[in-house]
Amino acid sequence: MKRLILISLLLFVSLSPTLALQKTEEKSITVITYNIHHCNPPAQKGVIDTDAIADVIKESGADIALLQEVDVKMTRSLGEDQAMILSQKSGLNFYYFFKAIDFSGGDYGVAILSRFPLSEFNSYNLDNHIQSEQRVLATALAELAGGVKILLATTHLDLVKGNRVKQIAEIDSILSNSLYPLILGGDFNATPESEEMLLMSQRFIPSTQSLSPTFPNLNPDRVIDYIFIRNSTGVKRTILNFSGHKVLTGVDASDHLPVVADIEITRR
Repeated sequence: MKRLILISLLLFVSLSPTLALQKTEEKSITVITYNIHHCNPPAQKGVIDTDAIADVIKESGADIALLQEVDVKMTRSLGEDQAMILSQKSGLNFYYFFKAIDFSGGDYGVAILSRFPLSEFNSYNLDNHIQSEQRVLATALAELAGGVKILLATTHLDLVKGNRVKQIAEIDSILSNSLYPLILGGDFNATPESEEMLLMSQRFIPSTQSLSPTFPNLNPDRVIDYIFIRNSTGVKRTILNFSGHKVLTGVDASDHLPVVADIEITRR
């Protein structure tokens, strides 16, 4: 009898982590996309303030941060690894930096920070046929409680319209093969009525139709930062839907305003 009780207890202990995961499945997550201007508050020339950016991320309540204009080991930003530092200071303990170009003695690009474990990191060079700064699309796979997997993506598109149009087409092509639902955020350097953003809205689901300006941070007058989702046609078990959207105003840590979206997760 004692042996049967012991075996039962061992089985319960071995199964309990799985049961715990099932009970703690995420029903919703919060995502922030933010062009952080290499952690330089625009009103303070030459100042690097990672605390200010980390505070914005923390106060937003984000589970995932999609960041652009991130410096790693650059002279202009004190040689710091901003992706690592922002991960530590924001409490989003999983992160990955994706290099776009060499700059100022270090690397410059985009980053993904997450409360959830990340894997399968990929970076894709985007069209640059009109010679300009190289831009990338960065992706990582996040695994939430209960085994839910979501593909995360971030980008910072070119200032040159001709490149942006082709870059949007490339992004659509790259992400269309995902087996997982997708969250994409970034600085698209294009307004909602532009050719390229009209295409984005046809191919992806925007976080809102009522867009508020995101640039510049003082007296903002244009929308160029966005969050999108797309549900995979290959896997039907996990469905994403937007349940909230806001632009954080009165924030002077960067020359952009951060965009925050709440996303509901449904299992089928």
